Amino acid sequence: MEKTSKSDLLYSRLYRRVAAMADGSPFPTVRKLMAEYGVSQATVAPAIAQLKERGFLEAVPRQGFFVRRNRKPKLLLVQSNWNSSDQRCMAELFAEAAERSGFTFERFLFDYHREICDYLDELSADVIVADSITNDLFTPEQIMGIVHSPAPVILCRNAVQVSQIHYVCGDNAASGSLAARYLRRCGHTKIGVLHCEPHLLTPETIVRNFRSATDVPECRLTLLDCNLHSGETPDKKIREFAARYARGEYDFTALFAVSDHGALIALREFEALGISIPDELSILGFGNIKEPGIERLTTIDTPRDQMVDAVIRMATRLVNHSEETREYQVDIMPKLVVRKTVKERLVPQLV
Repeated sequence: MEKTSKSDLLYSRLYRRVAAMADGSPFPTVRKLMAEYGVSQATVAPAIAQLKERGFLEAVPRQGFFVRRNRKPKLLLVQSNWNSSDQRCMAELFAEAAERSGFTFERFLFDYHREICDYLDELSADVIVADSITNDLFTPEQIMGIVHSPAPVILCRNAVQVSQIHYVCGDNAASGSLAARYLRRCGHTKIGVLHCEPHLLTPETIVRNFRSATDVPECRLTLLDCNLHSGETPDKKIREFAARYARGEYDFTALFAVSDHGALIALREFEALGISIPDELSILGFGNIKEPGIERLTTIDTPRDQMVDAVIRMATRLVNHSEETREYQVDIMPKLVVRKTVKERLVPQLV
């Protein structure tokens, strides 16, 4: 290995060590670190310099190094560079919440074609928040990369049921069930399910639980699958589905889309074909995103403000090494936002 890569590896280890120490604690000298890790001064010196540069260590003349935490901790929001109004909305919420809670805030956008774990060793922060990662089907190698990141990582809007992973996520199973129960209460028994997202864990969980909650003799589902890959948009496929519906090829009275983006495209396409929403067709979305037309759309919402607040509380506990609670995996319950795109066909009945 080159000296530079050894220094980077040592920096990651020393960063984790500093993160576990109290403010003002003495830190080992260069000579002691050389002996402890079996490396040369040329390897230790750059790692120590990085820790000093980033405000984690202070050199006191004739006394040595000391851990310093009398600065604002840094919260780094990591998102893919996929153009998304939803991500921009989350960034604004995080910036405001971080400032209120005494963090400095920074946003980092990475190439959505790559994996977030490719970047973790390069990022400098007290807490990294990884929001809505494009590929949410994490491999064991990726999970280990998150667990062993130099800075603690909180997944936001992704859940990994591994004890060492910190996350705040909407309860996607409950979201699918809530959507199904609502449409059934409104008297819809013939329902289309618009799978307008890539086949990742979040939409798959929503669809699976929607189908489970409608697995009764009186209900019939029609799956409209856009078969998307990450980075693709559903516009063309939804346009095709709408045209087929207008020609009478499908028979359903309500359409549940697994994202508001797809639901809003569907709303525009169906109305352009002369189909009245909700009189002829009801449309239910998921996400409650801030996009034009959302003021009409009935949707399932996982409150973003609750998610952000939960992440900030978790980040505060991590930087303070708080023992108050070990609640590092939080599922936020969804809520129904009733607007104007779902019609009650029968007298509502509880199911």
